[in-house]
Amino acid sequence: MSAITHDENHMRYSHYEDGLEAYLTYERPRTGHRHITHTIVPGELGGKGLGKRLVTAAMEDIIAAGETVSSSCWFATALIEKTPEWAALRV
Repeated sequence: MSAITHDENHMRYSHYEDGLEAYLTYERPRTGHRHITHTIVPGELGGKGLGKRLVTAAMEDIIAAGETVSSSCWFATALIEKTPEWAALRV
């Protein structure tokens, strides 16, 4: 399975497979904070855990940077709430 890439300029994590893109987008409403807006996995790529991998990649970067997080994406919000070390970073 190919790697997840992070395009900081476009605030996007992406995974490409079979000509399709699964991605997570976020905003930076203030310094030291990321707000996750969408996690999108095309139906053809569903069931492979790609959404969770995208959220995990973003959260690992947030932790490494010492940032806080919020989310308006139902999928990311659910994963953050289920993971204590991630939930502790919510504002």
